[in-house]
Parts: sequence; structure tokens; C-alpha cells
Amino acid sequence: MIQYNNVNESQYNQLHTVFYNHSYSRMQRAIFSRLPGARPVVLSPEREQLAVLDNAYDILLEQEVNGIDTLSFVLPFSDQKNEHLQNEHLIQIVDELYIIRRITYSRGGSGVPETEVFAEALWYDLQFSDPLSVSEWEDKSVVVVLSDILQGTEWRLGVVSNFPTRNVSVESGLTNRLQALTQLPDVYGGELVYHSDTMTIDFIEPIGRVSGAAIVYEKNIQSIEATYDTDELITRLYPYGRENLSIDSVNDQVPYLDIRDDPNYTFTTKLRAKVLKDDRFTNPFHLKEQAQAALESLSLPRTSYQIKASDLSILSGMEHEQFKLGDLVRVYDKELGIDRQTRILAWRYNLVEPWETEIVLESKAPTLSDLLTGVQDGTSFLRSEDTIDSSDMLELSVFNLLLNSRADDGFRYWSNSGWEVDPVNGFSGSASFKAETTSGVKRLSQTVYPANRDHYVLSFRSAVQNFSVNENGRVGVEVIVRYEDGTEEEPTFISLT
Repeated sequence: MIQYNNVNESQYNQLHTVFYNHSYSRMQRAIFSRLPGARPVVLSPEREQLAVLDNAYDILLEQEVNGIDTLSFVLPFSDQKNEHLQNEHLIQIVDELYIIRRITYSRGGSGVPETEVFAEALWYDLQFSDPLSVSEWEDKSVVVVLSDILQGTEWRLGVVSNFPTRNVSVESGLTNRLQALTQLPDVYGGELVYHSDTMTIDFIEPIGRVSGAAIVYEKNIQSIEATYDTDELITRLYPYGRENLSIDSVNDQVPYLDIRDDPNYTFTTKLRAKVLKDDRFTNPFHLKEQAQAALESLSLPRTSYQIKASDLSILSGMEHEQFKLGDLVRVYDKELGIDRQTRILAWRYNLVEPWETEIVLESKAPTLSDLLTGVQDGTSFLRSEDTIDSSDMLELSVFNLLLNSRADDGFRYWSNSGWEVDPVNGFSGSASFKAETTSGVKRLSQTVYPANRDHYVLSFRSAVQNFSVNENGRVGVEVIVRYEDGTEEEPTFISLT
């Protein structure tokens, strides 16, 4: 790339990528080119190289795709280079930068004084930027949203893949830029990749680079644990949005999605249904889209591989065995019957002893609530166009203590006097309970045995029309709480008239 008028650290008029007076300190050339065997290099806040910590040990990188990125290491207290370790100074690992956040002086198990350092990736500082000036985007690409989030910071756009446009909103003047940024994968899909050497952020398809590396037992696998479970497996999903919005209007009048309708799905023929309610959604198209993505993951067994593996690329002639976070690698263990290509989604990389690196090759599939809200401390600062208010907490209807609450199985589990089953006019299912207006008492009841709690929630939907009651008549739901000692609370009546 040809540059004109490059004065000190300011850049002017770069061809193909134009920035005016974009001032960030250019990092000096990396001393180490690969992770295995690399050592921490201390830089000043202005990115001036101060020292190479040759004697550092227990150098651990903890990283996740779309997640954490931290560094920790230990340096002997007697090492003269301790004088360069100061809070907010930078640590260079190959071509990435970390900010020293915590320095601890202690004695290790041997009683020898040592210095422990904990640092966070440079992009963590985005949380300290000024609040966003833009709060809403209508039918915008991720390029536009990401550019607005980064405006006024030292970071700029890198490589961005094509994703569908979305309507996006944030809490005006209150949104932390880093929190907003890390929510983009939940809204658009894709993965964030940070480059602190160029101060750019990529947003790319979650595909992964084919590294060519193989992780094989008796070659570079120290230990392996493969887990498969179906605890959360479902085949039919009933999604509902705000004010019980259903997907039936955009799904051939069917209120659910059933993965068994897909001829390519062969895992099970069992019906395993769950109902969800997420008040963020007011658009049935987006509700269906998100539910489909959730069902595709939840209809298969959850799989996880925890591996302790060696990075052999440090050895002469084995450079082709190098792998990185997000790469596709082949995992092979003949005795355990494992032979598949999968991605490195997280690792705890040991720079000094690469053979002690711990790798998560495929994380457990997220739960239903994770898939619908994103795993971000239970709340979301960046919201899709379906978000109504500042609360993005998911409300799941999966712990229903009432059995056969939709009349799918007739009157099973219910005590009935005068009620009928309507097999056609259901709400969350195909059927419902019905009572015609006549004189006398009609009662439908069920006893449930919940755990000890201070509060419970009663949720139901009713269609009450074209009836009248006499002077002492009433129509509604009566709740009676009985205790193990035989005592009971006064009945609570919820009237429907």
C-alpha cells in the first residue's frame, strides 16, 4: 500500500483506505513470530519496546471465539526487568497487545518471591469509550452499525462478510460500546476478530481456517474427554413473542416448528416439545427465524471435547502442525472411535510448555435460553428490532408444573366435572379445555406439588365470550395452597368476568 504524507504517527490519505488524522501509535515489529516459545515483550503506553521477559514462566493465554482474551504469567521477583512492569503498560505477544491490569507480589509454593501479572486484550478498553451518539439503525448492514460503534475510538473496520440487514437499537447515551460490540454476533451472526497491531476489527462468517493440523492420540494428544448428552434435546418448538405473538401467520397457520419435518433429520422420531416465550419479539418472521436456528442446534445431542494437546509446530519440520484459535483441525482417536474435523473454539495456551495446552474443540451446544438471548450475563445491551424495552431477559415457559395443560392427552392428570376437550381450537397446542354455559358448577382441577418457594406464578390464557352469570355466579380460576401439616391458605379467586 502506498502512503503519502506519513508524518510521525499520524496517517493521511492512505490509498484504498482513507483516514484523516487517524492517530494511533504504530506497534514496532514483533520480536516473536509464533506462539509456541514466545515470551512477553513489555511496551510503554506509547508502544515503545522496553524489555523482553526471557525468564517469565507459566505464560498462559485464555481465549474464546467471540469471548474472553486474557494473559497471565509469572516473573521471578529478583529479575531486574520487574521495573518495567507497571499497570496500564502493554504486553506484546507475537502481534497482539494486552494491557496490564493487575500485578501481585507473592511467594510461590517454594517460598521464592515472584511477580504475578494479569493482562487483558487491548480491545477491552473499548468499554471506557464515550457512550454511543447513535441509538437506532433501521434496515442497516453490520458495516454501518459496527462503524458507528467504533466512531470516535482508535479502532476501525477491518474485513466484514456479507450479512442480512437488521433493525437495531441501543439504550441512548447509556450503552457501553464494548457490550454493544460483543452483542453483534447475536444479532447478525458471525464472529469478531480483533487486530491490535492495525487497530482493526473484522466481522466474518463463523467458518474457520482449515489449518491442516491433526490432533491424534499417541501423537500430540495428552488426554481427551468426549461427552455427548441429550438432556436438552427437543424436536418441536412452540415460539411466542410479545403479547403471545405466534408464528402461525408466517408458518402455514402452524404455531410450532418440528425438526422431524425435515427429511434430512434422522436422529430421532420422538416428539420432544417445549414452549418458549420471549417478549423481545414483535415480528413473527424474526421470531420464526430465531426459533429455527435454536431448533437446529437443540435437536441434536450436545457434544464437547476437552483435550490436552501439544502444539508440535515448535519442532523443526513440523511447522505445518500449527493451529490457531478458530481453526478447523482433525481429531482422531481410533480406540474411542473419534475421527472428525471440528473447530478450536477456546483454549488455555501455554507458551512455555505448548504440550500442556488445554483445548475446547467443540463447546457444548447452548441451552434454549442461551440461543435466544446470547450468553451475555443474562441481559443484552444491544437489541434486535424486536426489543420493546430495556429488559432483554428471556422468560421461558419450560418449567410448567401443570401436567397436560394444553389438553393434548384428554383429561389425563385432571379432575373434571362438566368440562369438555375442544380438539380444534387450541392456543399453544392443537386442543384446549372448554366449558359451555349452563346452570350449576363445572369444575376442572389439578393438584401440583411444587418445591418450597415464597412466590409462584400462575399463567393461563382464556377465551371468555357470550355468557352471563346470576347474582351468585362466577367464572374464573381458584387457587388453594395446602401445606404438609394439613393447613391451607384462604382460596384466591381470579375472576374472568
